[in-house]
Amino acid sequence: MKKCRLLLVLLAVALCVAVTQGSALAIEKVIVGYQPYDTISYQVAVNQELGIWKKHFPKGVEVEFQPALQGSIISNNLLAGKAHIGYMSVMPATMASTKPELAKMKMVASLGMSDGMRCSLLLVRKDAPKFKNQEEAIRWLDGKIVAAPKGSAADQYLLMLFDKYKVKPKEYLNQSIEVIGSNFRINKLDAAAMWEPTISRVGDLVGEGLVRIAATGTAVKNPDLGILIMRADFVEQNPALAEAWIKSELEAQQYLVDPKNYAKVIDMVAKYATGMPKRALWYSIYGEIPAAVGGTKKREWKPFVFDKQIIKNINDVYTFLYKEKRTNIGTPIAGTIDDSIARKILKEKKLKSPIGVIIGQPASADPFK
Repeated sequence: MKKCRLLLVLLAVALCVAVTQGSALAIEKVIVGYQPYDTISYQVAVNQELGIWKKHFPKGVEVEFQPALQGSIISNNLLAGKAHIGYMSVMPATMASTKPELAKMKMVASLGMSDGMRCSLLLVRKDAPKFKNQEEAIRWLDGKIVAAPKGSAADQYLLMLFDKYKVKPKEYLNQSIEVIGSNFRINKLDAAAMWEPTISRVGDLVGEGLVRIAATGTAVKNPDLGILIMRADFVEQNPALAEAWIKSELEAQQYLVDPKNYAKVIDMVAKYATGMPKRALWYSIYGEIPAAVGGTKKREWKPFVFDKQIIKNINDVYTFLYKEKRTNIGTPIAGTIDDSIARKILKEKKLKSPIGVIIGQPASADPFK
C-alpha cells in the first residue's frame, strides 16, 4: 500500500514537472512587430543579423519578425493577438495601453530617447522662407497645408505646435510617410511632420533636398521616446521568453551605440529598409540636427529602463490623448509601466542607465558619402 502511495506521489510530481516545462514552451513562435523605416527599430536589424536572440531563447521557440510602416499598425496587431512584442513610439504604445477590453499591455523597456530629434521634427517645403528661429517657422504654418500620419508621435508634435503657438492650418491632412514624401515632390504640401529615416532621405542635409527641417521637439519641450511593449498575457504566461527577448534587446542596443559599429549597423539596417540610401540611414541616427533649427548635441540616448523623465513623458502623453478625446483613460492602468525585468537585467550585468549616448556628427563624417 505504501509503495502504491509513493508511486502516486512520484507520478504527480512528474506530471507537475511536465506541465511546468510544457507551459514554458507552450508557445513555439514569438511574433515581434517592428518598423524597418524608423530609427527606434534599428536594433531589431542588429538582433536579426547577429542572431542575438538565439543565444537567449530555448530550443524549439522561434521568432517571426513582422515589419510595419507605422507604430499604430503594430499596436493594432498586438491588440488583436497577432503579435506578442512591439517596437513603437510612446504615442501608439500609450494608445494600445488604453484598451484593456481588448488586451492589457506592458511597457517593459525604453528603445531610446531624444530631445525631439527623431519624429518631433517640423519639415517645410524647400522654397519656404528662411526663418530666423523656430517660432517664426511654426507661425508660418498658419493657413498652410500640413500633414502627418495621424495617431503617431509626429501627429502629437504638430498638435502641440498648433496649440502653443495658436496656429490654424488651412488643412491638416492624415497621410502616410510615403504619401507625404510624394506630395512634397509635386508641391502639394507646405509642411509636415514624420520621422527618421524618411526625413534624412527627403531632406536637404544628405537627401533629395525636397524639404528643410525648421523646428524640433525643443520648440514645445516634447521629447521623442521609443517603447518596447509586450502583451501582458505573454509576459505573465512566458516570463522566461519575455526576459530572453529583453536581454537580446539590451545587447543589440549596446552594439548600436558603439561608434566602431556605426557603419556595420547601417549595413544591417539597409537589408530591411530596402530602397533607403545608406547615407540617409546613417544620418537619421548618427548625424546631427543643426542647432539653428533647435538641434541638440545629443542625437539620442538609450536609458533602457524608465527614469523620471520617461515616466513624465508617458504620463504627459496619457494626459494629451485624454484631452484630445482620443482615449477614455487619462492615466496608466496599474501594471502597464513595468520595467522590472529590464532593471533586473541591468543589475545582473552591473550596468547603469543610460547604457549609451549618440552624439550627432556632421555630414562630412558620413562613411557612405
